[in-house]
Amino acid sequence: MKKLLLSFAFCMMATLSMSAQDKELSLQAKAKNDMVALAQVVNLPENQREDFFRLFEMKYEVMDNKELSAERKLEMSRVIEAKIRGTLSPQQMAQLEANPELLNRLIGKKIK
Repeated sequence: MKKLLLSFAFCMMATLSMSAQDKELSLQAKAKNDMVALAQVVNLPENQREDFFRLFEMKYEVMDNKELSAERKLEMSRVIEAKIRGTLSPQQMAQLEANPELLNRLIGKKIK
């Protein structure tokens, strides 16, 4: 009986562990997709790609957190937008603003 319970507990832990890894990979995939989309629109140099990847990864971690309030998520959108505007040149920002759908996706703003 103890072996059966131990086996069951082990299976449950393995399942939860794999689920957490899948979620992290999913967040990383979303962040990479955002970084690639931004790089295609504004022609990002290689050194900025990693910075934006980390920024978008952080964005998805916050936005997917069910425990955070809508106000906190809205503040995160503002921070993301400020970091994008502060990092990109005026010409790059103009290119990004020409694509409002992408800009809203990058900053995490929901389009209604």
